[in-house]
Amino acid sequence: MYAQSASMQSRIEYYDVSAHDLGQLRQQLLAQGPQKQGNRYSIAAQYRLNWTPKVQIRNERCEALAPELQLSADLLMPRWISQSKADFSVQQSWLSYIAAAQLYHQNITHLIEQSADRFIQQTRGLSAKECHQLEALINAKGRAALASAQQKVRTYQRQTAYGQTLGLILP
Repeated sequence: MYAQSASMQSRIEYYDVSAHDLGQLRQQLLAQGPQKQGNRYSIAAQYRLNWTPKVQIRNERCEALAPELQLSADLLMPRWISQSKADFSVQQSWLSYIAAAQLYHQNITHLIEQSADRFIQQTRGLSAKECHQLEALINAKGRAALASAQQKVRTYQRQTAYGQTLGLILP
């Protein structure tokens, strides 16, 4: 569950790979997979948490409203288009790999949503004499929520060996 004033956009995109065996499949993934910081990966994800402070003047004070949040979670995964030509056991390994990737992505997305919820809760009831001061405070809390989300994700990545304990191991 994430904050009511947040909009979550989750998107999964695919790139096609074609191979008749696991050796060819691994080669295709390493040749065509998404590139990040000069390295190729079979799967890549990008997560964003953006916010806009919302305030109102009431009784000569500036009061915080729930900030407007935009959350996005994008996943780029391979689609093995010649999968049906592979042995059944290889197909099962592939499907387990894809399921583990989706679970890993879902769990990271949930961690970010939790940080967004906490951010919303922390802005409730805030007020200041000047709106620019209150907006600065809300932005500071937003940066703290972002840092908290990043730390939670790093911890989760270490705990799961970047998804390997979930089965996120290339077949």
